[in-house]
Amino acid sequence: MSVAYFILAAAAAPNGSDDLSIQAVHNFGACIVRESPTGAVEKVLDMDFRTEAYQKRLRAIAKGHDRCILNRWQLGSSSVLIAGAMAEALLKSEIKPQEMPQRLGYDPARQVIKARSPTETMALCTVLGAPQATSRLLATEPTTKQEAEAIKTVRPVLGQCLKKDMKVALNPPAVRSLLALAAWRIAKTPKATAQ
Repeated sequence: MSVAYFILAAAAAPNGSDDLSIQAVHNFGACIVRESPTGAVEKVLDMDFRTEAYQKRLRAIAKGHDRCILNRWQLGSSSVLIAGAMAEALLKSEIKPQEMPQRLGYDPARQVIKARSPTETMALCTVLGAPQATSRLLATEPTTKQEAEAIKTVRPVLGQCLKKDMKVALNPPAVRSLLALAAWRIAKTPKATAQ
């Protein structure tokens, strides 16, 4: 019998854990949200991440915020981590912490959200199935003991949300980013109109 599973890998650079780099990407995404005109980041995150147009817009918005990187440092990251940091910053700027679990939980009146990939299906399922745990995770600082504990509480739901025969290897920053992006999609999806 084939079973879906995921591997939660440790985030590590060649010389060991690179917590400062992960925190820098997180701070960079938050700075982009803070410094961008209203609606600019939302427009990027609303695009289909599978398209080249999305990749170009994401690179452009990141490049346009070089001022968010101190001392002309070079910052390299996957697009998922930057987009996740931006989604998380948007959530925190628009939703009060005590309201987050309710906004992320399953709501039968909400319009259907179509997942665009198996990984996004897993992330959406996880957030909808564990809104409290997801909210706790997003309330922690990246690379902290609190984040590691919060990820442990999300882990069982992640596994349950995988499609049969699906295998995923994710490190903690990727888990956080995918859940933040899914949470953003859920929180911004309006109620279905009555017909």
